[in-house]
Amino acid sequence: MSSLFFTADERDFCDRVLEQGLMLPPKHGPRWWVIRLAISQSLRLESLPDERYNAPAHRVSELELEQITGFGKETSENYDDSMRLLLSMRHKQDLFHDEDDQLYLQCLQRHARRGIEHLKTAWRPDQSFYDYLLDELYLHAVPTSGGDSDSSAGTVSLSALIQGLGQIGVSAQAVSDALPGPRLTRFPLTLSTVDDYDRLRRGSEDLAFAIGLGSSGIVVAREQGERRVIVDVPRPSSTWTDVTWSSIRAALDDRKEALPVCPGVDVMGIPVVFDLVETPHLFIAGATGSGKSVCLNALLVSLLSATRPPELLMIDPKGVDFADYDKCARLRERHVITDMTEAVAALRALTQEMEERQVVLRQYGARNLAEARANGASLERVVVVIDELADFMMGKSGAEEPLIRLAQKARATGIHLVLATQRPEAATFPGLLRANIPSRIALTVQKSADSRIILDEGGAEKLLMRGDMLVKLAGRDAIRAHGARVEPEDIRAAVQGVNYK
Repeated sequence: MSSLFFTADERDFCDRVLEQGLMLPPKHGPRWWVIRLAISQSLRLESLPDERYNAPAHRVSELELEQITGFGKETSENYDDSMRLLLSMRHKQDLFHDEDDQLYLQCLQRHARRGIEHLKTAWRPDQSFYDYLLDELYLHAVPTSGGDSDSSAGTVSLSALIQGLGQIGVSAQAVSDALPGPRLTRFPLTLSTVDDYDRLRRGSEDLAFAIGLGSSGIVVAREQGERRVIVDVPRPSSTWTDVTWSSIRAALDDRKEALPVCPGVDVMGIPVVFDLVETPHLFIAGATGSGKSVCLNALLVSLLSATRPPELLMIDPKGVDFADYDKCARLRERHVITDMTEAVAALRALTQEMEERQVVLRQYGARNLAEARANGASLERVVVVIDELADFMMGKSGAEEPLIRLAQKARATGIHLVLATQRPEAATFPGLLRANIPSRIALTVQKSADSRIILDEGGAEKLLMRGDMLVKLAGRDAIRAHGARVEPEDIRAAVQGVNYK
């Protein structure tokens, strides 16, 4: 049958675009509008979509070729030949003489699903979808010129910032020229009085409004020096610089940490690297499209790049996001676990192993795994990675008890947790688990209450989607970072590198 297929999550996203983005009545908008946009978005990307974007195993939604390309309709509504020509040129294959159209449908299917994934990452529901399309599909590739004229397009100049500060009663002078980062521009300032800092901190939302940024989040922080502050101002997404994994991979070379990981770069473009062992467990949360899955991939590829990669226990209830890791030699169960019964059994087995490891530590007179290794023990570090923690915690799966035990006692034995969810709720991240997982990464969330559940403070509701994050490690202040874009090719290279070690 000449149809494309989609998951329930992809179907629901299409409905969300139609209802919240295009303001159409619920369940009445044509989903193929969104699919057409998704295909056009995918065709703009440099790489070709791979097999993970094939028709999903669980086919909840189906759209026929007639709906998507107008196949079989009158000439004025039929642009199937145009689509075949585009795909033939991109894939360097003749799709006009494709027997049974199987290759053509496969290419179209892959572009549709990859495009949806990109749209989910790039557009946030509180953003005008029309503005997003204008910015992303038409303006994104056009470089903006420098100078104060950029302010008319949303880029704030120093003079505009100083004028805006005056409108909220803050007097300041520039310390140096503005410092552009991948997504934000940093302005180092000296305040005229100490009281100006309180006025600036309280009035940051008014300042954003005064300089034409609407509700976009301006970040203010103290800096060393007399009355010195830095003001980080977001720029239009059309001026953002993509952070690729290949551009930051070298930051992990020759590190002394046991498990160095790099989720991305700070606001000035410097790689953010920390030791997962010191976290010692990590909680990651963000709304749909915030870039949570990409953040997880950056951490996983970092771990596989370590001098001594850990064993991985990976649990993916959706059965989609971790598919590229299925052949990794460091997987504990030889595959990514998607069945919840199997997942709970694996966690319970790991808690038993934790107890056995504690016995080994005592035998070697060691307080932790590093000391035991130094004394001759042959224990490997284990990292448990769970995507969509909510699916565990909301059901009666029995997963909460072993997770809490591991969070409480596993650190010394070399077992570390990385837990991720799209729904940062009290039921998803209960008190006992929260108390024992002090390190957090918050991506964009809808409400300040969600930010407080993740970070114990607000701020994540003001982030800019697409991998924008706040990284708050145990005992440290939160820092802002922009996630690295990890391509399927990066994952495959990391997996192959481990398999041939």
